Amino acid sequence: MKTERQKYILKYEYDLFIKNSPEKYQLFWKVIAFGGLRISEALLIKINDIIYIENKILITTLKRINHPIIPIIFPKDLIDELKIYIKESGSIRKNSAINGRIWNYSRQFCWKLFKSICKKAGLDTHYSPHSLRHFAGIMISDITNGNMIEIKNRLRHSSIKSTEFYVHVSEAKQKELSNKIEEYMK
Repeated sequence: MKTERQKYILKYEYDLFIKNSPEKYQLFWKVIAFGGLRISEALLIKINDIIYIENKILITTLKRINHPIIPIIFPKDLIDELKIYIKESGSIRKNSAINGRIWNYSRQFCWKLFKSICKKAGLDTHYSPHSLRHFAGIMISDITNGNMIEIKNRLRHSSIKSTEFYVHVSEAKQKELSNKIEEYMK
């Protein structure tokens, strides 16, 4: 059984993960991490889901009733990298066979690939692809000073209850609290 700490990766682990990922898969993992996406959401992204001028990707969320499509803003550099990837990979020509999807991977392939990258990078073997989603939640918690609404919206949670985990495990929040306790005890 996973410990709470084995559910998420830290920034330096993310950097190691990307560094050890084969180059042709790095963009896929970056999109997942920056967007806080589930594997299934990333695999459903189609070329027409990218709004280049607004740096948005329309994400189909399968975890909710009626599968709402939610726009997520990504860094311009990542959108530009995606545009180049699509052009160079020939995805536009190939995509008629895969319903316009950018990545023609199975969930099982993504899991195996993720595990092999973790092993190569020397990371905990208990991590799963969902660890990148948790990484995003913790990153957003640190950046927004624990703003639960921001975390909830970015990760497309239907309930704020799901969001509490990210504030609880945030390294920055724990350090801040530890410093305040230390100051109090002086």
